[in-house]
Amino acid sequence: MPPDIQQEPATEPEQSPPPAAATTPLRQQKLAAWQPILTARTVLPTVFCVGIVFIPIGIALVLASQGVQEIFIKYAKQCDALPTGAPCTHEFNVPTNYEGDVYFYYYLENFYQNHRRYVKSRNDQQFLGNIDQTDGCSPFEKDSAGLPIVPCGAVANSIFNDTFTITRKSDGSPVPLTTDGVLWGVDKDRKFNNPPDNGNPDMCSRFQNTAKPPNWPKPVCQIPDALENVDFIVWMRTAGLPNFRKLWRKLDKTGAYANGLPAGDYTLIITNNYPVSKFNSDKGFVISTTSWAGGKNNFLGIAYLVVGALAIILGVVFSAIHVKFGQSMAELGNIGNPR
Repeated sequence: MPPDIQQEPATEPEQSPPPAAATTPLRQQKLAAWQPILTARTVLPTVFCVGIVFIPIGIALVLASQGVQEIFIKYAKQCDALPTGAPCTHEFNVPTNYEGDVYFYYYLENFYQNHRRYVKSRNDQQFLGNIDQTDGCSPFEKDSAGLPIVPCGAVANSIFNDTFTITRKSDGSPVPLTTDGVLWGVDKDRKFNNPPDNGNPDMCSRFQNTAKPPNWPKPVCQIPDALENVDFIVWMRTAGLPNFRKLWRKLDKTGAYANGLPAGDYTLIITNNYPVSKFNSDKGFVISTTSWAGGKNNFLGIAYLVVGALAIILGVVFSAIHVKFGQSMAELGNIGNPR
C-alpha cells in the first residue's frame, strides 16, 4: 500500500491590519484649551461692576413701582355676611387722576391653584371644541348619567364668579369697562374654541348631551361666548402662588374717561357669589395703573438693590483682605523655588 500522505492543514488567508486612526488633535486630545486663573485683579472688578450695575437698576425699578397708583379693596368679611348673590356695596375714593390705562383685578388669598392634582384636572383638547374629551379631568369627568362634563376638571369647576359694577357717586353713572386687551393672544386664538356650529346658530345645540360642572349655576352654553368666555379663559391660566390677582377688565377710555379714571368718589357694587370662608381665604378688588416695569411690585427692585449692595460690601471686604494678606502673581510663581 502507498504510504500515508499527510496533507498540511489549510491556512486562513492573512488579514490586512486595520487602518490606523487619523491622528487629529480631537482624537489625540490635543485641542487648545484655556484655563482661567481667578485672581484678585480679575475677580474684584467683576464684583464691583455687579454692584455698580445692579444698584441703579434696583432704584429705577423701585421708583417705577412707587409711581404706580393702586387701590386695594378687601371685601370678603363685609360681603360674606350677606346671602349668596346679594349685592354688596363698597365706597372708595380716587385721590388723584389715574392717567393712562387703568386695570381692574380680582384678588384671592390662600387659594392654591398650583396644587399638583388641581392643575392636572383639566383637558385642553376639550377646550378646543372636542367636548367628548374628558381624560384627565378626574373627579369631574362625567355626571351620574354618564354625560361628559363641559368644561371638565377641578380648575373649571372652581371658576371665580363674583361680578362687579363701578359707578361714579356724583351722578350714579357707570364707569365704562372693556374686555379688550384682557386676554393673551395665544389663549384667545389657539387654546379655546367652541364646537363647530354645523349650520345651527344656537349655541346650546353645539353642547348637546353634555352636563355642566357641579358648581356652575348654569351650563356653559348659557354664558357669553361659552368656552371662549373671557373670564373663563383668564381663570384657566392657573396662578403659581397662593395669593394672586387676575385681570378682570380694563377702563374703556371714552368720553369723560378718555384720559383715564378721574379723581372722585365711586361705589363698587359686588355680586357676591364666590364663598371663601370654607378654606380660610379672603378676596378683594384692585384698581391699578401700570409703569414701564409693570404693576406695583417692589420685590424685583429690592432684590436688585440687595444683590448690588452685597456685591459692593463683599468687594470692599475682599479688597481689604487682599491688601493685607494677598500675594502677587510673581510671589506665587516663586513658591517652592530655593532662595
